[in-house]
Amino acid sequence: MNVLVISHLYPTAAQPLSGIFVQQQIEAIHAQGIEVTLVNPTPWFPRALKGLGKWGKYAQVPDYELHQGMDIYHPRVLEFPRGYFFAHYPLTYRLGMGKLIARLVREKKPDLIHAHVAHPDGAAAVALGKQYNLPVVVTIHGQDFAHTLNRSPRCAESVKDTLRQARRVILVSDKLRENYGLEHWADNLSKYRVIYNGAEFEDIDNQTQAEVQKSASSENAIPNERWPVLLTVGFLREPKGHAYVLEALAHSELLKTYPDLLYRIAGDGAERRNLEAKVSALGLEKHVEFLGSLPHPQAMAEMARCDIFVMPSWNEAFGVVYLEALSQGKPIIGTKGEGIAPLIHREEVGLTVRPRNAEDIRLAIEKLLSNPDLAQEMGKKGQTLVRENFTWSHNARQTIALYREVLTEGNQGLGAELV
Repeated sequence: MNVLVISHLYPTAAQPLSGIFVQQQIEAIHAQGIEVTLVNPTPWFPRALKGLGKWGKYAQVPDYELHQGMDIYHPRVLEFPRGYFFAHYPLTYRLGMGKLIARLVREKKPDLIHAHVAHPDGAAAVALGKQYNLPVVVTIHGQDFAHTLNRSPRCAESVKDTLRQARRVILVSDKLRENYGLEHWADNLSKYRVIYNGAEFEDIDNQTQAEVQKSASSENAIPNERWPVLLTVGFLREPKGHAYVLEALAHSELLKTYPDLLYRIAGDGAERRNLEAKVSALGLEKHVEFLGSLPHPQAMAEMARCDIFVMPSWNEAFGVVYLEALSQGKPIIGTKGEGIAPLIHREEVGLTVRPRNAEDIRLAIEKLLSNPDLAQEMGKKGQTLVRENFTWSHNARQTIALYREVLTEGNQGLGAELV
């Protein structure tokens, strides 16, 4: 089987942390004998200005690279700062990818196209699928439903029309199937399938311990006397809930009971300046560390040595970082009603809090710290759960089964037409 994947989400020199989950998935699919070719639409920027500012980094991305036996292409597409003209990106994507896709269809003869996100990647993919008579599978990671549907009527129609034309739609959590009114606008609910993202234990086992040892004497090392250690890993955006964790620490008895408590924040983003100001205003300078953006193995190392992983985010379709923390045997704190919540409740691997509620976060942290046996048991359950049910290999098997279902369905349809 030969699969053509289209995704603007993928780690590159310009955005090294973007779409790591796409990279991990295609690696796992390829490892199970499927030929995968990735097309990663990359914003065009003059090469003469390579390295100039944020957008100049896109000019540093090569047109082609070979990764673990997979062909990775980065065709240039027209995008604009601040997402201007976002509704028109399916067209600019098709124009930018057109010649490359024609060549890949001719040379690779793919059996299907798998696009990540409905708009713009999926919208471009279904048009290309129609042009080359290829079935299209689209994965929804959350952005399409939480934001793009509400961005403009044109964007909303693009998402809905794309999913109507897709042969199958993969949702990364039950929340995406249940909370966005699919029963009112989706054409065929039976083609929507929930396949959770995963964590990869081989990478975790081999790399994390080495990173822990390497960073023991680095600037990110934790002094031995600091306990407990809380950790959040993610882009610094308001919906991730960092500010409410800070309020939980400042407006409680936590720091009196645990005077050496340390809250480490891994990640970077537009909210950093506001969070740093909030730390100063709340007098938490001795209890909060901003680690900045970390390479994935180093982020995993931070998870390995924290005591509690806390990310009370909202508008979170699922959150691979929760699985990664569980894979390290850590109890997690998530948010009620979000993608991870059913898993936390069903498997008893952590606690959930109401969104935007510092008091709930305080109570959850205190419960885990005052009941170390409970916290340890949650961590053990979580580690077993991920190892047995939520690895990328598990995700790949489910995804490949869906591919085969689509191709079998297509062959049967072709047979019927021939008859």
